[in-house]
Amino acid sequence: MKNSFFLVIPTQQNNPQRLKEFEAKALQHWVAELPTANPGLATRLLHDFLIDFNTVEMSTQLRLDALERLSPSIHVIEDYLRSRLIKAGFPKEENDKKILTVLISIEKESTIGYWMVLKELTKRNVGWFQGKNAALAIQRCIKGLSSIIVSHFIMGMPIPDWVWIDLHSLYNLSVTIKNSTTKVANDISQSNKPSSPEECYRQILLLSLADPTGLMQKELLLVYSFIETIGSLVGLKREPVNGQSIQCIVLTDEDKAPYYQFETSAKNDSAMLYLDFTKLFKALKQKEKLINAAEARFSSMHGLKNDIGKPSAELLDYLEQRWLGVDLQGVPFFSDRTDRYIAVGLESTHELQSALESDGEKDLEFLVQSASDRLLSGVFTKTGVLSVGSLVSFRKTDSPEHKRSLGIVNKVIVDKQSGRINFGMQLLAHQSIAVSYVQLDESGKDVPQKGLFYSAKELEYEKSYIITDSFMLKDDDVIRMFMNNEDFPVVLSNRKNVGLGYWQFECRRVAEKSKPISAQAKKGYDFI
Repeated sequence: MKNSFFLVIPTQQNNPQRLKEFEAKALQHWVAELPTANPGLATRLLHDFLIDFNTVEMSTQLRLDALERLSPSIHVIEDYLRSRLIKAGFPKEENDKKILTVLISIEKESTIGYWMVLKELTKRNVGWFQGKNAALAIQRCIKGLSSIIVSHFIMGMPIPDWVWIDLHSLYNLSVTIKNSTTKVANDISQSNKPSSPEECYRQILLLSLADPTGLMQKELLLVYSFIETIGSLVGLKREPVNGQSIQCIVLTDEDKAPYYQFETSAKNDSAMLYLDFTKLFKALKQKEKLINAAEARFSSMHGLKNDIGKPSAELLDYLEQRWLGVDLQGVPFFSDRTDRYIAVGLESTHELQSALESDGEKDLEFLVQSASDRLLSGVFTKTGVLSVGSLVSFRKTDSPEHKRSLGIVNKVIVDKQSGRINFGMQLLAHQSIAVSYVQLDESGKDVPQKGLFYSAKELEYEKSYIITDSFMLKDDDVIRMFMNNEDFPVVLSNRKNVGLGYWQFECRRVAEKSKPISAQAKKGYDFI
């Protein structure tokens, strides 16, 4: 690998007087003086430093040592900027796009620094000590490019040209110089577990195969971290894997992410890698060991703090389907390719379905178009309205406001050029009804809560469901439901977290408790 397509090394300036700035003592002092209490200023100082640092000609060892000293601060800033990006859904604000630009530049400049070291070390035969440095530099380059991919996934944006081919080339280089399996320690701000270039490469391949368009932003970092714990169960092979009906292929000489293919060529291609999932699928048969049983995927609390580092059962099921090669597809519900009005969230849908007359001033609906028979597409004037897991109701433009289908967004794709948001969904119901309810207890003073009621046929039986945004309800609770002009008690069962902060219950109407008849006072015999 003589050159990199994406990691372009800037013109070098020979200025020996500046080299003292990058020696251990001076650099440690500079890092210590970073204004960590002011993240905006710290980010700017670090960003400017890295750009300038990469233009100064210096020895390979000095550059590598300096990068390692800067690494913890870089990762702290990286984590901070990513935390800003995952706070709201799509479309993103202009400020978020500026944050992404700075984040990508920091990640890129850091990786360019390590690439400069690696390029120098691999110009000649690599000795033992140089080999140790080469393993470190190549692992950091793969991890740096992977970070750039992760940051783009978080923003739902396509990966820049040349990033994937550089990743493939770096992995091939690690094999050539026999460093692909050499373990390298990470700094304390990252995983404390040492990792090899091959493990880092495999980690980003598996994240890409998980189809990030179907993951919530905050899930991406959890999944990326989780892959570290199960990545060793996936192998990289030079020939098709026996027993896998669908092969996962990496074309290492092309600027492409890994992909699945049913039929493969019989001849061996040195530029082709295959992922072997045999051990992973065997381990997934005992999912209880890998999941966080206390979490639901779309719980509103999910992702705020996950000390266990394991996915929920629903999220692991999602990952398994993607790694089996099953495409994430919504319902082919838009084959007529006509426009739709959509409303996001239970509150908007409830108001539209319960209002007697339309009130256009409230702006509860958005007009969207069909991008395919499975995807809708729109340019939203409001920011942060849509996310994987969002509850959405929709209707055709010529249908009344109350006649709405109900679904959960399961895929979000951002078109960087047009600013359009394309999204698919899992259909919950062809028609829902706005209802309200109170939970029955001794006080009887509960304020009515909003819900959406619908029916669905399963096998030969028709079942009734309610969706609510209350996480307080649980199985076997009894509520009094107000629907149209009647009210009646309902027992809840089969609680399921179907959307981001939304819970579905199966409803079964129960008989009213008859009021006890007060005992009559006894009277004497009338004939005495």
